[in-house]
Amino acid sequence: MKNRLLAYAILTGLTTAPAWAQSGLTLYGNIDASVVGATGIGPDSDRRWSFGEGNWAPSVWGLKGSEDLGGGVKAHFRLEGGFNSGSGAIANGGTTGVFSRMANVGLSGPFGGVTAGLNLSPFIAAYTSTLGLAGNNFYVPALLMHRDAGSVVPPGGGDPVALFNGGTDADPLGGSTGGFFVPNSITYSLPAEWLAGVTGSFMYAPGGVAGSSSRNRFMSANAGYAFGDLNVVVAASDRDLQYRQYLVGASAPLGPVKLAANYVRFNPEAGSSSNTIVLGAQMKMMPNASVGVNFARNDSAGTPKIYNLSAMYSLSKTTNLYAAINRATDGVPSSYSALVDASTVSGIQQTGSSTALIVGIQKGF
Repeated sequence: MKNRLLAYAILTGLTTAPAWAQSGLTLYGNIDASVVGATGIGPDSDRRWSFGEGNWAPSVWGLKGSEDLGGGVKAHFRLEGGFNSGSGAIANGGTTGVFSRMANVGLSGPFGGVTAGLNLSPFIAAYTSTLGLAGNNFYVPALLMHRDAGSVVPPGGGDPVALFNGGTDADPLGGSTGGFFVPNSITYSLPAEWLAGVTGSFMYAPGGVAGSSSRNRFMSANAGYAFGDLNVVVAASDRDLQYRQYLVGASAPLGPVKLAANYVRFNPEAGSSSNTIVLGAQMKMMPNASVGVNFARNDSAGTPKIYNLSAMYSLSKTTNLYAAINRATDGVPSSYSALVDASTVSGIQQTGSSTALIVGIQKGF
């Protein structure tokens, strides 16, 4: 009897394995670790050396898969979570969910693509496409430089909630995400073949508030055009009772150099509006090495700025060594590590000008 059961189990495994293979199930991820030497830490502008996590790319792991349904239509899903490479702890922008970056399912085909669940904001996707060579250490603080926002009262009352500086397309009122990913959302993307070079996507997340169809809802959209290496993109996002923000950006080659720039207008529901300009460039120095320079300036209180110099050397298609120097003013974090530290540990925030030297390794799988 036991032999029959064993034979049945083996046969079942053999016959079901091709079904998984046909679905294109993929395990993927990234691990990022660095050493950071920073100045300007805390009210006494101290210097410190620390372990850095996610300074170039977030440490993540995920599963994704697709199934061919015929007629050019595919079903797909994606689950992605973040973790801290230094401790192994879950790290998803302040939430405790295992898959707090991506958790969605959808269909794609000649009609385009529809994805439902926890999705990346189209605004954030447009923003990251118009930057020079840099990592999280530059482009996350650069998006968060606005500091003239006020606070709002959650739907139904309660204590005021401070608005996210810069509008990270998170959901502070719902408390469900602390990064660039929007929960309970539906995203539609144009088909790739719709019009050569034109891309676009639209996201809608209902607010879930009884008696109001618009309270706390979120909308975001982008549209882009690519002609060879020239890329132009516009985007907007609107979260009820919190903010609206708009972006215009572009990247284009100039000889051996790729230039990039974007402009972001941030209009909080409470407080003053501000404008951020980001200029960047990158150049391949040798077959395996590239360098980039970036500058960001915001016109809110204190006129914060970030100056960045980055370099990357590829050991393989999935393994990179990187180094960066960030100079930040008026309390802006000079590394992604400092941004994470400031949100979790009291007394180490950067209060004036600061400089971070970052050397790390990033490994994809």
